[in-house]
Amino acid sequence: MPPTQQKLLRLNVEQLKNLRDLELDFGTQSLTAVMGANCCGKTTVLHALACAYRPLTGDDVDYRFPMFFKPNSDSLWTGSDFTIHYKERIGAEERNDLTQQYTKQNDRWTPRYHTRPERFTRFVQIKESVPDLEALNLNSMIHYNRDEITDDISVLIRDTAGQILNKNYSNLHRVQYAYGARKSFAVTIEGQTYAGVSMSSGEQRVFKILEAVYSAPKYALLLIDEIDLFLHQDALTRLINKLTDHCDSRGKQLVFTSHFPPVAKLYEQVSVVTLHRAPGKTVVWKGYSHEAIRHITGQQGRPICIFVEDDVAEAIISQVASDLGIRKFVEFGHYGPASNAYTLGAGMLLSGVNLDNTLVVLDGDKEASKPERIAGVKRVLTGDQPVHDEQRMALRRKIRALMPPELLSPEQILNRMLHSVAVGDLPAAESALLEIAQAVVNVPERHRFVNQIIDHTGESRAVALSKMVTLASRSPEWARYIKVVRRWLINRATILNLPLAIQ
Repeated sequence: MPPTQQKLLRLNVEQLKNLRDLELDFGTQSLTAVMGANCCGKTTVLHALACAYRPLTGDDVDYRFPMFFKPNSDSLWTGSDFTIHYKERIGAEERNDLTQQYTKQNDRWTPRYHTRPERFTRFVQIKESVPDLEALNLNSMIHYNRDEITDDISVLIRDTAGQILNKNYSNLHRVQYAYGARKSFAVTIEGQTYAGVSMSSGEQRVFKILEAVYSAPKYALLLIDEIDLFLHQDALTRLINKLTDHCDSRGKQLVFTSHFPPVAKLYEQVSVVTLHRAPGKTVVWKGYSHEAIRHITGQQGRPICIFVEDDVAEAIISQVASDLGIRKFVEFGHYGPASNAYTLGAGMLLSGVNLDNTLVVLDGDKEASKPERIAGVKRVLTGDQPVHDEQRMALRRKIRALMPPELLSPEQILNRMLHSVAVGDLPAAESALLEIAQAVVNVPERHRFVNQIIDHTGESRAVALSKMVTLASRSPEWARYIKVVRRWLINRATILNLPLAIQ
């Protein structure tokens, strides 16, 4: 009985092309976006996954290692070693926490291909996206045969492509060119039919991706290299939304690579991971941070750089820097969830970036105690040599936390501080904002402590947030809350000989 309900859980790589010491978690979402700069190993991840499974039937594509890891004069890929962690069901039996290791020693890969776990796998490579016009490369008449296809999946592909590209396709046809027997498709709009040879590159790309994903059986593993190739941002967003809905409903898993930063904004439906190639290790963090990548690669602008979880924490620390008179010397970056603080810090440390003037700040409500910070550092920096102990100690010095009472989130502590500020002699505008803030007492979700106030001000989020934090800084609780970060800023400003306005 063939397995069903397959789910890829993690990929661990000891060594594979330029990947080193990598652990990639595919999370609970159906789609995973692998992002990062050129040469960080994004496509290598797809190559490894394509070869990890054997096909369910003899009609399916059987991806084998020499297809992607071709022996050549400079490398035989000896020493390659990676492991997948997965689960599946066979009949009524659930099989969890399964592993399969793949290695190459001497002249062959192990295990043998017929012993790999079974799963339908489809890899949409970049070479498949070469437009028909370029692939045929003819200067003469292009002949082809076409037949309309009306099965349920083809109709679904046709209608979905129309929604993505804002077109009303009435028919979808299967095409076979006379030259080279190349297969493609054609569409009809308002009575006019045209084949792929007359389509835009983006239009062909959408149809090819939809055909690969929608025609795959339930629980398939789909791999797409450079999903944003040829696509405008709006079309790409609609495509990813459609793929998410389809894969969620059919138990399919889709892993794609992308260079396109706006993809990271789709984090609610896509598990986004970013790779960075550091010496001896491939660093992974959840989400995408342009500022983090820029800093890791050494292209830092202002002399002091502080990484925080989000814009609320940035507004708080920005107020501290403003009060000290050094705001213009401070650059901020966001890293997302608290666990990313350790991954980001490790990436910078292993990259050899000078971190003297860099700080990674936790909100203080999660992973903020000393034992938790020690455990977080150990999680991303392993090893038992003296040099590893030195690295862990250096990283612990780079990660500090705000000091909220009762482990309150920044949104909650801002609300509490605003309730402790007296109206007094405040200007009219500040009094009005304070009245709005103090009217927010009980909300169902912590972000609403801030968002609800912003909604009532009618101002942009950045402006309203800045004004709120300025008011909150009048609270008696402010000094203790920002004490650690303020002390660090004063120290760095003194060493850098920056003009301080100590209050």
